[in-house]
Amino acid sequence: MKINRQTIPLNKEVPFGGDIDFSNAKFDPLFLRGIASCHIEGTAFQTDKILRLTINIIAKVIAISAYTLKDVPFTIRVSDELVFSDDREDDTAIYEEKNIFDVDDYVLGIILSHIPNKVVGKGEKLPPSGEGYRIMTEEEYLQEKEKKPDPRWEKLDSVKIK
Repeated sequence: MKINRQTIPLNKEVPFGGDIDFSNAKFDPLFLRGIASCHIEGTAFQTDKILRLTINIIAKVIAISAYTLKDVPFTIRVSDELVFSDDREDDTAIYEEKNIFDVDDYVLGIILSHIPNKVVGKGEKLPPSGEGYRIMTEEEYLQEKEKKPDPRWEKLDSVKIK
């Protein structure tokens, strides 16, 4: 979605909205399969040097279950504010020198920042231990590691000292 600063009057809120298509976006295949749909609505407010966008985002996201690696669809609803400036020296705003610019990448960044690090589908549980592997807690692992001898010292066990 493109925003044109020249069409936004000074000191007046202007509503905007629409759908953004992220079907061609590339994602980390171990974190996110895709964004099925994204709809944004918001207001733009412009002063002499600042353009402030208040955005409400509704996105249908397909993440990956941390337990089963299956698709887990869920909806993200988030409100955020983006502040743009054409002044490189302004540290409080995102520098955007063009009058017409695309907000899709900024919206994508907001969506990605609101996806949990660990997604688990409804009713999913960790798989039980199986052939060639077992599931244990961190405490169990540390206890087992403490009891296990260090293999680097095994040769010294066969040395006989008189």
